[in-house]
Amino acid sequence: RGDALDLPLRNREWGSFDLVHARFLLEHLDRPQDAVVQMVRAVRPGGRILLEDDDHDVLTLYPPAHRFTTLWRAYMRSFQVLGNDARIDRKLPALLAQPGVTPIRNTWIFFGSCAGHPRFALFLENLQGVVATARATLLSHRLISGRAYRDGLEDLRRWGGRPDAALFYAIAWAEGRRPR
Repeated sequence: RGDALDLPLRNREWGSFDLVHARFLLEHLDRPQDAVVQMVRAVRPGGRILLEDDDHDVLTLYPPAHRFTTLWRAYMRSFQVLGNDARIDRKLPALLAQPGVTPIRNTWIFFGSCAGHPRFALFLENLQGVVATARATLLSHRLISGRAYRDGLEDLRRWGGRPDAALFYAIAWAEGRRPR
């Protein structure tokens, strides 16, 4: 356990790691660059820094589930209200470069499924859980009405029962090396 903005490392541990990695973290920080600076300090010269975060903007349900899309857009706005960044994924190489790391790779990892896949229900459950954790923020900041929130979840449930349902999503992945 530790604070990503103040890593609990001993003096001899700084600069000793071959690899440091953050997954689904930076989007939730109000100072993501500070966390990356900590990671760079922790990795040895020549070591690797890996950053992964969601690209919430590319979520696509086909056939469309319009009421859920309304809910998803409100979810994305909640990041801004909280001082976070739902589109941090596009900035991962820049977050590496700013403290002097050489970005060497940037890609997307497909994270999607379709109705016939054995784990499709898990993808749906995850998506429902994501918006459920944001419910209080969405409603208290009036980013969506209670009815629109419920309608969006119901739309997602109905959509998930379609035999032709397909979910497309991506995780951004960037890698850098600390200079020697």
